[in-house]
Amino acid sequence: MCFGLYDPSRVLTFDGSGVEVEWNSEEGTAPWLMLSLSGTMNVTNGAKVAFTVDSGNTGNRNAIYMNAGAAINVTNGSTFIIKGNETAGKEGQGIQLDKTGQSKINVTGNSTFLIDGTNRGYVNSPSIYVEDSTFTVQNCTANASNGGDFTAVNSTVTYQDNKGHGLSADNVTLKNSTLTADHNGYYGARSAGEFLVDGTSILTVTNNSNGGDYAGLKLTSNVKDGKVEAGAVVTITDNYCSGLSNNGKCVFEEGSKLTITNNNNDKGTSSHGGGIYNSGASAKLTLPSDAIIYNNHSKTDSDDIYNSASSTITFPAVGSSWVLDDCGETIDGWYDDSENARWNVHNGDYHADLFEDFNNGVANVSGPVSLKAAHAETATVQPADITIYMGGTDGYEGVADGSGEIQGSNSLPEPGYYITLPYKINQALKDDGYTVTTEDGTQPSDLSELITIRTVGADKEYLWTLHKYGNTYSAALGKYIYAIVPKEDTNTDPFRLTFSDGENVIDQDNFKPAEENTLQAQYQMDIYSELVNARQVFLEVSIPGHSTYYCNVSTQPGTLNVRYVTGSQESVVTPAYTDIVHASDADDPNKTALDKAYVIKTPGTKFYINSSDVDVTEGGQFAQVSLLFDDIVSSANTEGVENYKQLLTNKAIQNVAGDLVNVQSQAKYLDLVDANNGNTWLTASQPVTVYWPYPEGTDANTDFRLVHFEGLDRDMATDEVSGQIDSTAATTMELKKDAYGISFTTQKFSPFVLVWGDQPAKEEGSQPTQTPVPTPTTEPEVTPTPAPVAAVIPQTGDESQPLVWVTLVVVSGAALAGLAVYRKKRSDK
Repeated sequence: MCFGLYDPSRVLTFDGSGVEVEWNSEEGTAPWLMLSLSGTMNVTNGAKVAFTVDSGNTGNRNAIYMNAGAAINVTNGSTFIIKGNETAGKEGQGIQLDKTGQSKINVTGNSTFLIDGTNRGYVNSPSIYVEDSTFTVQNCTANASNGGDFTAVNSTVTYQDNKGHGLSADNVTLKNSTLTADHNGYYGARSAGEFLVDGTSILTVTNNSNGGDYAGLKLTSNVKDGKVEAGAVVTITDNYCSGLSNNGKCVFEEGSKLTITNNNNDKGTSSHGGGIYNSGASAKLTLPSDAIIYNNHSKTDSDDIYNSASSTITFPAVGSSWVLDDCGETIDGWYDDSENARWNVHNGDYHADLFEDFNNGVANVSGPVSLKAAHAETATVQPADITIYMGGTDGYEGVADGSGEIQGSNSLPEPGYYITLPYKINQALKDDGYTVTTEDGTQPSDLSELITIRTVGADKEYLWTLHKYGNTYSAALGKYIYAIVPKEDTNTDPFRLTFSDGENVIDQDNFKPAEENTLQAQYQMDIYSELVNARQVFLEVSIPGHSTYYCNVSTQPGTLNVRYVTGSQESVVTPAYTDIVHASDADDPNKTALDKAYVIKTPGTKFYINSSDVDVTEGGQFAQVSLLFDDIVSSANTEGVENYKQLLTNKAIQNVAGDLVNVQSQAKYLDLVDANNGNTWLTASQPVTVYWPYPEGTDANTDFRLVHFEGLDRDMATDEVSGQIDSTAATTMELKKDAYGISFTTQKFSPFVLVWGDQPAKEEGSQPTQTPVPTPTTEPEVTPTPAPVAAVIPQTGDESQPLVWVTLVVVSGAALAGLAVYRKKRSDK
């Protein structure tokens, strides 16, 4: 059908909400077009006009052929639709122009324009103006568009699921509009003239380019003064070629929000610039200071930014929270990613050449550059998981509050740390022989003399070195254990560490079991890093006679487990001794019988942090092996809990006191702790002797029985305790009595119940015989001297959690982040 006969003054109008025209291609015939339009077609005041092109049955079709000067106006709430069926491989255009650029399409006044499923959407450069309306071209089996000018004002524009280009135009102008180009096979959006995205517009270009070597957003050399205004939001992600390809001049103003991520350029024989491809003598691209450009990939080079020899680009430093999806590590800078010299720090050919040509956080580069937002090799520093008992009086002095101010702490432990070195440094150390082989197999080397951690704070440089813990063994789970201490003569602050309960930073380990519903509270330990620039914290490894290596530092949190204690430190914790004579003299030099309980260290016994193999027996200056001799948790000493003491006592009496009358008992919770390090939980390598003082009114002649409830540690929820008591076996212990008290040997600690009573009266005429235990009349001639004190070692987790110590392990490293920390001052070992 022809309208207007080449007379541009003719007008065809469909007017009114009741007007609906449905125009379908005729079956059985194959005319080249449905409508040849001269003049103007108006669809207005709510009218609806729909064309359907069925190229499958009727051959090649064009819905509308617009002659020079023709116009389509869709206004005032009206709808214009062109649909195509089976158009793949056939002409089947929605709209084709007779003369390039000499026809117009205007969609205004809350109207709708849709082309869906034609072969090409519109062809030969119409001028399109959309205002206060929606404009969509989708599912075309070739290009959705082809040239012309495109302007959108206060509108929503969509080009999606087209096999060829999405929006391909000369001049593109967006004002207070949203343009989405998604899942198009070639360019998502392309401009070859004026390019403007105003400060109230949103441009989203995603998932395009899977059909060929076409960028998500393409700006040609004809873009002479492209501009993305402050406030505009441009998102270019997940395209299958370069995210942004620029050959012209375009400025993304400061204040515009630009994101270019997860684009993958694998097209062509050589593929450059997964995020940005900036190329050509006319190419000049300026990006805002907070542009987000990372996690893009390119087959040949330049995962994130490619700039050719004749081009200029201005771009910012990397963001503080960017994480590289290649490895999960924190991005710390821009690195060279040239062809045949790709960034690589994890395996194979190492290459991490940092780009540093920045001025106030912005780089301006003219000439070739190939970059990837990545990271240098990174060492990870992590506080060791550790289990302690509540209420210690000699803990870590470097505990900080939420603002980094040192608070100090009597009860929170001094931390130990893992240090995990990155691949290249580990390989260099291994090549230089830093692997210790023992009878037990290969063990990690002690690198404490090789490593320095340095950073610059607000007022000075900080330097820390590593010291090993323990003199006999300082590794666990294949990892070496270190303390990080201020370097001598540098006036460096120790490491700051914060402890938090998930909501608040704490400086004491007290908690209430009824409120927490547990006998073991859990806190997170974090290295405090806010006082320094995280990107300027470096770990230096100097191999004598060889190279010095540098890497960044990242941190990870550790876990502090705190077991509940009912009594004060003075009343429930006593130091260990090497013999009972020394213990008695320390207890009260004026009498033999003990007032407190003590543990006697069997010769050759080693003591370990938690359930690890970290030996704190020797060292002499820090660790103080001690006995925790606490009351059983009950309603009498702990608000809001059941009387667990009575439950234990009843079970103990049932098991061992069936033949006694006038039965009495005393129930206690026992364990080994390091009183010099926040009551860190310790374990022993072999049984030790425990002395229990005689209860009031008893002596060596009393008939005692001792019951042990092994495994009932204070690491359970309060509502689990009763059930655990019911299911735990009551083991009768062998005990001895002497002038000092009741003694027994054990390697396992938890609740014990001491039971005593009288034997039933004998029948009349029988005489009970008692054999008193002799009491020494003279004491051995021994000068009381304190037992040697073991070296303090940072503690690990309990038996349900693997030990986590600071260690330099010969394994690949983790992502970098900064740290500034505070640690209790200690002398060298």
